[in-house]
Amino acid sequence: MSDYINFIDSRAIKLADLAFEIGDFRCASENYSRALKRLRYYQGDRMQPAFMASELEIKINNAKNNIHQGKTILNPEGWRLSKTSFVKGSQCLKYLYLDKHKKHEKTPFSQEKLKLFKQGHNFEETVRINEFPGGINVKEKIGDFKYFNSYTKHLLNTKQPIIYEATFIENGVLVMCDILVKNENELIDIYEIKLNSRLNEGILNDLAIQYFICKTRFGSKLNSFNIITRSDKEGKSWNIQNVIDNLEKSYSDTSDKINLFFSTLNSSEPKITMGAHCKKPYECEFVEYCTKKSIKL
Repeated sequence: MSDYINFIDSRAIKLADLAFEIGDFRCASENYSRALKRLRYYQGDRMQPAFMASELEIKINNAKNNIHQGKTILNPEGWRLSKTSFVKGSQCLKYLYLDKHKKHEKTPFSQEKLKLFKQGHNFEETVRINEFPGGINVKEKIGDFKYFNSYTKHLLNTKQPIIYEATFIENGVLVMCDILVKNENELIDIYEIKLNSRLNEGILNDLAIQYFICKTRFGSKLNSFNIITRSDKEGKSWNIQNVIDNLEKSYSDTSDKINLFFSTLNSSEPKITMGAHCKKPYECEFVEYCTKKSIKL
């Protein structure tokens, strides 16, 4: 591997290229400059970094020269709670707390678990290609979570009808939706894809927080909220079901959970004994940590 690779801020360059493409020249200039600053820390004798630095300087000048005619589109934004942390908090408040404050205590995923994740991603991609082709993938396009929400807003203001990994941040909560379809009448359809053939408690919590945030964002324009699951029937690969009526029933409980989870994250580590919740609906990544702590007590 070339000795200058670690000095290339690929994420900043990728973000800057996209910003320039959509006309946010200030964001482009800032991120090209960030990438150039990091590249200049390189003290080796390779010529490639020098060529890259020259290219970045040209891009910076081009972006700065166009700032007056550009517009602000991409903004970095933070969040306190994500869809994943909401699901973990619904399983166990201690799981939520540890995942935020003691990530270093996690037990790494097994090879079997990683293989299952890959199968899920492959299934997701298959559904997208065959059922909802031609979408723009926010995660792949921009690469920096802090800008996902503002880029999604930008896409919703264009004629792009299908968005993959559409991302929304409302009141400190971030969710990413597998598929968003914007209809000609401006109504929004959301689709969540799961490799499972049946819904478990974890999936229901996953859907609940997504629905809550999407309803906050779109209100009456949210036309449907659908779950796509693997089909057990021969000759059929997946099922699509609109579950918006069921999710509406959990709306109030979801709001209460969000408040509880924010409070938990701002408090000390919850004192919760181990039990069935450690492995249901998902195996907690902190079982080993809690087991060791229980032995010490």
